[in-house]
Amino acid sequence: MLDLRKTGLCAAAIGCGVLAAAAASPLPELSPEKRQLHFEELFRNLDPDCLGAGYAAARQAGDTQEACRLIARYFRERPQDLLSAGSDRRRYNAERADRAVRGEMEEVNIPWKFPEGRVNFLFDPTAVEGPVNHEWLWQLNRHGYWGDMAKAFASTGDAKYARQFNIQLRDWVAQTDCPARWNGPGSAWRTIEAGLRLMGSWPVAFDIFRHSPEFTDENLCLMLASMHRQAIHLMEHPTSGNWLLMEMNGVYTFATLFPEFRDSAELRVKSARILSDALRGQILPDGMHDELSPDYHSVAFNCGFGMLRLAQLYQRTGELPPDFAPLLEKAAEAYLALATPGLTQPRTNDCFTLRTEAVLGKAAQLFPGRPDFRWAADRRSGGTPPVGETASRFLPWAGFAAMRSDWGPEAAYLCFDVGSLGMGHQHQDKLNINLYKGGEELIFDDGGGQYEESDARRYGISAAGHNTILVDGKPQSRRGPKKLEQPVDAGWISTPEFDYARGSYDAEFGAGRPDEHTREVRFCKPDFFCVVDTLTPRDGKAHDYELLFQLDTLKTVPVPEFAGALKSDFGRTYDVLILPLFPEELTVSAVSGQTEPRMSGWYVGRNEARLHPATTVTMKAAGKREFRFATLLFPMRRDNQLPEVKQLAPTRFRIAFNGREFDLDLDRLQR
Repeated sequence: MLDLRKTGLCAAAIGCGVLAAAAASPLPELSPEKRQLHFEELFRNLDPDCLGAGYAAARQAGDTQEACRLIARYFRERPQDLLSAGSDRRRYNAERADRAVRGEMEEVNIPWKFPEGRVNFLFDPTAVEGPVNHEWLWQLNRHGYWGDMAKAFASTGDAKYARQFNIQLRDWVAQTDCPARWNGPGSAWRTIEAGLRLMGSWPVAFDIFRHSPEFTDENLCLMLASMHRQAIHLMEHPTSGNWLLMEMNGVYTFATLFPEFRDSAELRVKSARILSDALRGQILPDGMHDELSPDYHSVAFNCGFGMLRLAQLYQRTGELPPDFAPLLEKAAEAYLALATPGLTQPRTNDCFTLRTEAVLGKAAQLFPGRPDFRWAADRRSGGTPPVGETASRFLPWAGFAAMRSDWGPEAAYLCFDVGSLGMGHQHQDKLNINLYKGGEELIFDDGGGQYEESDARRYGISAAGHNTILVDGKPQSRRGPKKLEQPVDAGWISTPEFDYARGSYDAEFGAGRPDEHTREVRFCKPDFFCVVDTLTPRDGKAHDYELLFQLDTLKTVPVPEFAGALKSDFGRTYDVLILPLFPEELTVSAVSGQTEPRMSGWYVGRNEARLHPATTVTMKAAGKREFRFATLLFPMRRDNQLPEVKQLAPTRFRIAFNGREFDLDLDRLQR
């Protein structure tokens, strides 16, 4: 089966197969009945006192066309929305805007060209060619490209953007009725999409295109009616988790920007209350969002930020609870605590590469008295770095230990996960580590890939695609807990000389619970890390253990000076030396692009990266009862001298590296 993700080809390049035939099927035109239904809803829900005597007379006379003209005139002449006045219209994707005008769409890294540029909003190419990814159609219906088209029009004045938007808006209304299973595959009315439309692309497009004669009076009124319909839909069918935050932000945005609707005040107050309660329930006491993903943490923060900024612009902050702003400040602190030396976020659970300033830039606006927020927002060019005895941080409710040598751009950094599954977007990856040096990721967590139905996706979220342990070839299969009821005790220690944390996994490997896995990590500052993994059988039997490290390269080389050691060859500034301290009991190998008997050696990309072969370094110990892996991880420049490692006793070592000496006792890593 052809994988569009791998080829990067659009259907136009594939040829005139079943995909092209399906996309070229006749598109429905807006029926008189649907048109009239939208107008009746709009007339019924608008406050006539806002529109003047002429509108009231037109309605009294039953003159739909005149009423529509007067509504459009009112909204065209209304002062610019404060939302748009406070946004940067210069920031947009010009290429995306031009492609959208031509009907060329790309969602979840899969491009598609609609015949004759006419968009079918209910067509999903992945449902035909695979791998099936329902997100393609769903994300098409978020209409982010409408925001780009609108800003391109505002910037260039080129009427082509307004003309195509006018067509696409009418086509969307014609094609997309809300189905009975609105959150099911193939629906353009999934609640998360409706929320995202109302909190972003639709208000921006409306505010900008309302000034263009290419955007007809009739379609302007259809858009108003549809926005109100979507807001009501969201209030009637709220969900949970990060979806609920986006849903309620969308309602709040609509109700704030369009007070001319009779129920806007009620919608605004109710959505603000629901969003506030949801945010309070989802942000953990240490500030991390309970899905334990920097991606969805940023979603939660941005939903709260968007509502607070609107409330400030419209002088409605008194409608928000007193703990609303402090909650956002705590969430920003957690994001900063996890920042890598490149000021990105480590990928944990479902996640792509996020720049820390995506949250801290907004936080610096809300909290100008925080120089550490400004420091992160300006990428170290302003403000001051966070203060504390050390630069390392531990989030005890999320279970993330961020070990870093300093706050500088060339720091060594390791993120260690000792927490729960998370409330959503979960990976089977407890005790996973991510390793960075400077802005380069040396041992990766790829974030799990796209939300498709494929072997690659299943691998990306499994322990086999992470940096942890397999028992008898079986990965973790925990079912909980999703959220901790008390902070995790990781034995966290952070001093100027070293960091230490530990965690345990005692749930299922496959269908059984044969072993308990305990991992300890000691950061010997500022140069290297020691990872000790202890496997204790629960059933008294011998097992096969496999320790995994994921490297985004196809080049690794053995290091003759150390048995079992491998060094990466990224071709960049830094590499990583992976050095087992007890190699005589191990079989060490490097696997790339393997599909049988199981996937191994892959990077399952998402957003900024695509699926591609990588390397899984495996260290196998066969037929063992209680067993301990001890591994040293050295981030090092390509021209670095190798470390010197001397064994002083069965569990004691002396390591010399970068002009420093370290004594290491594997039985006393916390001392």
